[in-house]
Amino acid sequence: MGLFEKVLVITALTLVVVISIMFVIGSIFFGVVGFFNLFGVQYTSPFSLIGFVLLLFLFGGVVDLISITLITVLSQYVSGKYQSFITRMLIDCTFTWLALHMVDEYMNSITIPLKTEIVAVLLLFFIEIAFDNREKNNK
Repeated sequence: MGLFEKVLVITALTLVVVISIMFVIGSIFFGVVGFFNLFGVQYTSPFSLIGFVLLLFLFGGVVDLISITLITVLSQYVSGKYQSFITRMLIDCTFTWLALHMVDEYMNSITIPLKTEIVAVLLLFFIEIAFDNREKNNK
């Protein structure tokens, strides 16, 4: 393979990766914009919304690691399908709400009502449960 073909392949692969990443980021961004418009969340600019999403991913990732660890430890002491689900729901929703609320309070350019925070947390939890069940059914 010549130099031109190698450059062409590397350029094409880089372009595919960049387009894929932009598609995922765009989907998340427009999903958040749509959710916020449905629930009347006020924000000053699209850039503040991008900053909010980035901060939420960073802070939420750290908080999520703590909640996953706590869920794993406590699941050893909880027996029963429903008790395990309720325990997971309480811990996961509490930590997710904590991350969402802290980022909301930190940023002055976005105002999210408490009811919207709770709806978002519950929606995220049930989406996570749905994907977990889907992965288990595929195995």
